[in-house]
Order: sequence, then structure tokens, then C-alpha cells
Amino acid sequence: MVSSEANELITKAKRYLELAKISLEKGYYCEVCFLSSLASELYLKGVSIALTGSFPTVHDLRIILNHIRTVTNDERIDRFVRENRSKLKSLSDEYLVSRYNMSISYGRDDAEECINVAIEVINFAEGLLHKVS
Repeated sequence: MVSSEANELITKAKRYLELAKISLEKGYYCEVCFLSSLASELYLKGVSIALTGSFPTVHDLRIILNHIRTVTNDERIDRFVRENRSKLKSLSDEYLVSRYNMSISYGRDDAEECINVAIEVINFAEGLLHKVS
């Protein structure tokens, strides 16, 4: 059973991902990356609450996944992080970079990559959640 707090974070994450897709169509590319990062973070935190009862107060997706791994001993997390390390780091960095680094120019390809990585993260996290449901 997923707690109301976990459910709320997961619902918000889905909304942020939807907003990222809308922003992509409007050409708001740096916002797409920020929203994709936020969607991934909140979804993982919701899953973390559901599986462990807590989540680390960080923005780094790898640290949140490591927290879940430490408590659940789910080895799928090790493989996912190892195979996606650079993508996870890049998307985690977008939480700040997309908002504050004015020297970076985002294009549609960058924005699409952010959304695609967010979808990968969310799909993986959903699989973790359904294992215990």
C-alpha cells in the first residue's frame, strides 16, 4: 500500500512530466530540462517513501536511488545506476543548471533527451514500486 505522501509526490511528478512535454511543444527547452529533472526526483522520492518510509533531502537522482537500494537490497538498482550513471548525473544537474547557468543554450534535442531520461527513470522506479504491490 502506497502512503498518501508517496502518492502525492508521484502524482506531482507525473504532472511535472506532462508540463515538460507541453513546454517542449512551446519551445521552452531549458524549462523542459528543469521539469524533467523535478519529475524524476519527485517520482523517486515518492517510491522511496513507499519502499523505505523516507527519502534523502537531495536533488541527485543517484543518491535517492542509493538510499532505496540500501534499505531494500534491490540489486536492480545497482545495474540501472551503473548503466545510466552519466544520464542520471546530467539530469540531476539540470535541477540547478537549467535555471541559473545563463551561458548554456538549450535546443530541442537537449530537451528531448531530458524528457527521455526522465521517462526511463520513472518507468524504472515504477517497476520497483510494483514489485512490492
